[in-house]
Amino acid sequence: MQPLQGIRVLDLSRVLAGPYCTMVLGDLGAEVIKVEPPEGDETRGWGPPFAGGESAYYLCVNRNKRDMVVNIKTDEGKNILRELAMQSDVLVENFRPGTLERFGLDFETLHALNSKLIYCSITGFGQTGSMKDKPGYDFMIQSSGGLMSITGEPDGEPMKTGVAVVDLFAGQNAIVAILAALQARTLTGEGQHLDISLFDSQLGWLANVASNYLISGKLPKRHGNAHPNIVPYQSFQANDGWFAIAVGNDHQFARLCNLLGKPELGADERFSTNSARVQNREEIIALLASIFKTDSVIEWLRKLDEAEIPCGRINNFEEVFSMPTVKEREMLVQMEHPTIGLLPLVGSPLKMSVTPVEYRLPPPLMGEHTEEILATLLNYSSEKVAELKRSGCVT
Repeated sequence: MQPLQGIRVLDLSRVLAGPYCTMVLGDLGAEVIKVEPPEGDETRGWGPPFAGGESAYYLCVNRNKRDMVVNIKTDEGKNILRELAMQSDVLVENFRPGTLERFGLDFETLHALNSKLIYCSITGFGQTGSMKDKPGYDFMIQSSGGLMSITGEPDGEPMKTGVAVVDLFAGQNAIVAILAALQARTLTGEGQHLDISLFDSQLGWLANVASNYLISGKLPKRHGNAHPNIVPYQSFQANDGWFAIAVGNDHQFARLCNLLGKPELGADERFSTNSARVQNREEIIALLASIFKTDSVIEWLRKLDEAEIPCGRINNFEEVFSMPTVKEREMLVQMEHPTIGLLPLVGSPLKMSVTPVEYRLPPPLMGEHTEEILATLLNYSSEKVAELKRSGCVT
């Protein structure tokens, strides 16, 4: 048994936020039907790299789904989606506000057909507000939502993060909202419309940095790899590379000073408390940096580990995926794919003792299950499916 076994998800989303959401729901046991337009999910062409004709970008968020291609610009296509919505528990879409209303596939229309349907819309700026019609992409939301203003070196260019985190934030928020709505439905018997925006998700994840600004009124600065509220909590250079330490309290700082042979620093009123260290950041960081350059990364990590001071090597991806814990935690999985063969994928971080995630279906080929879905869920005859294919309604 899986926690979402028996839940059917109709996935009309593309790119990253929506597909990430529906993949996680699929990992948890939901039956996910991915519906693509005739031109396909944009990410199918976002490469190289490609494997077996599929882009690595597409492959990363589309396992545990069946796939069909439907042209919603046709009457037959709209009817197919309405029929599927009547048999689904959840619908996820990321069209701009008002688009699906023009096709008779908006929340109000589908709610009238299936009052239990949970309809999740993921957009750049939400279904309301003066910016609702503005298209939204991760990079521009990182920019307009404040994240880039606090990312990068103090005197350098504002930077985006190395992963499209806003899309992933929004996808996770959609998952939380869907699970909450499923629970609410057990109490009310009714579905609802979930309005998830990238911009809202970005603001919600600013967390302590936003709170610092709202309380102080002072604009946050870029600190590179340093932390605005904790010192020392950043990367340092050894004589052969870089590593990170995260001193989270004054007891850890005192142990660090003892380890470095500088116990007097831990008693110095300029550095003895975290708030003092934040105020005297440049002095203490300069002292620590000069010491850390005297030995190798591996030696510093050994000493820091022995002193129980949080630390870590700054690994590249080859080093990350070679770590024993990746295998031990099942964070690298392999699935048999029809054109690729054995496909490596990052595993699910959700570890559940009674209802674990399962990797049932590899990322589907475009339109791989169109005939199967029409026949098994909608009871379409082979003749009707053939006619829909000839008309260009489905692929």
